[in-house]
Amino acid sequence: MSTSRFLLPALAAALATLAACGGTQDDSAGTGRAQASSISTPLLDDEGRTAQTHPRLEPADAGARTRAGLYASESQAAQLEASLGNRAISTRVDASANMAEAVDLAVLVAYGVQAAHDLDNSAPVLVRGQDLRLAAAAANRLQANGFTRVFLVTQ
Repeated sequence: MSTSRFLLPALAAALATLAACGGTQDDSAGTGRAQASSISTPLLDDEGRTAQTHPRLEPADAGARTRAGLYASESQAAQLEASLGNRAISTRVDASANMAEAVDLAVLVAYGVQAAHDLDNSAPVLVRGQDLRLAAAAANRLQANGFTRVFLVTQ
């Protein structure tokens, strides 16, 4: 069976869920990662440029680092989503038996949100996931496909 046969219904369900919850996702339960309590500086300045990533947000695991090197705490991500609303793209990589499909689905959700809100590739993208290697793979793919501000939410 083809992968697209399963991905398209899953994408539709993910977009419906995203629309129903107002576009925000909570990564605080069960991740096993420490909550970022002190890192809450804005991810973007007043002109929309990316701020320098706090060194504590860079993953210790080299396999979980992104090519762009843009990382965010959960509080920074929530702040960005609150200030930009539908002008920020949020996606999640949910680990499953097939890791490639999990990354594919997260990327497709980002494209779906981009299309639904008529955003260009400069819209900030927040990628979350319990497995930071998979989330980094999704972030790298989005960046390689033209998104210019892709943040991996690391804590």
